[in-house]
Amino acid sequence: MLSRPLRSALPRQASNSGIVDRCRLTALPQEISEMVLAELDWREVLCIRATCKSLCSASRSRYVWRAQYQRLSDGYDTPLSAKDSTATYAELERDTLHWARVQRNWVSKSKRPTRRLACKSSAVQLHLLHGGRWLLANGRDPCLDVYDLNLMVSQPCVLIRPPDKWGERVTQYAIDERYTLPNIEVSIALVRQHAYERPGRLSIWKITNTDSDTLVARHITSFNTYTTQLCFAMDLRGDYFARCVPLLSGGRTWYIDVYNWRSSCSLIHRKTTIILNERVDTVRILPGHRILGLGEEDVRIYAIDASDFRPVPGKHPILAGPPAMPLHTLALPGLKPHIHSPLHYDRMGNAHLYLLSAEAVVKFMVPYEDRPPMDSDFVRS
Repeated sequence: MLSRPLRSALPRQASNSGIVDRCRLTALPQEISEMVLAELDWREVLCIRATCKSLCSASRSRYVWRAQYQRLSDGYDTPLSAKDSTATYAELERDTLHWARVQRNWVSKSKRPTRRLACKSSAVQLHLLHGGRWLLANGRDPCLDVYDLNLMVSQPCVLIRPPDKWGERVTQYAIDERYTLPNIEVSIALVRQHAYERPGRLSIWKITNTDSDTLVARHITSFNTYTTQLCFAMDLRGDYFARCVPLLSGGRTWYIDVYNWRSSCSLIHRKTTIILNERVDTVRILPGHRILGLGEEDVRIYAIDASDFRPVPGKHPILAGPPAMPLHTLALPGLKPHIHSPLHYDRMGNAHLYLLSAEAVVKFMVPYEDRPPMDSDFVRS
């Protein structure tokens, strides 16, 4: 669907060029497409580049970004330095985005790093705790390690040991971090699972700092869970733990298990299951009994009811059912993000999430109340 500025600019340029106004933008000659894009805001141009492959070449035109730079310069009492005819599109785009960031106070002076810590690690998952000192890592051994980054030569210390010497490796963990600096209070869910075994061991720990300037971990609870495959999409928040795995090996049906871990044990689980008809790569637990699922090209929000957390046998397999309908869906066509940030909450309780793809950085907000996610902001990476 075309944006409002694009819908207004397209017929005007098509009419000026003697082209039928019902012609699609992607079917126009590139010169006309560049004239249309030149009338848009720079954010609209970046959005089109991220969502329409056919217009990528036009969005990188010198004509388009010279118009963007001139429009931005006209907004200043003292115009910006003029660009000569030798300036490339990349230079014009770079300077346009630079001054746009200055207008929005997005630019800050970056300090050169005072030191750099380098060490060898076999960890498959890293998490830097709030404050920037402690780094959690799960290595090839069945332990959870912690690095003290305040030390110039940091060696990992074992923070959580397996229940016995034959304990399996920590395949994945989820963090629920409370920002209470200088005190550290972190809940962590560890998953130990073998690739060829259905049961997976879930253990909940609480990590705090001590007066002796170290971290300690206290075990809260553990229980076995039934799963069909290794799970790498999970989240922990409050009393709830959520994970997403395929229902059948190689199938197209996925499900999200949401546990009330305080009320669960190995024999009986308090959980609810959300059946999906599309894959999600990231799961986040939201306030207000909601689950956020991030796919390759969309964001879906599902509702969970506290009354749905019924006791089920711990070894009870997941039964296929009708797919759940999401409360809200936000389409991100063509984005395919490969890096995402943790959820950040503002004072109003709204959740903010940043996504990074090869073309753009996307920020969107999920309101605290049951409302659709806000429109995305596209920023060139």
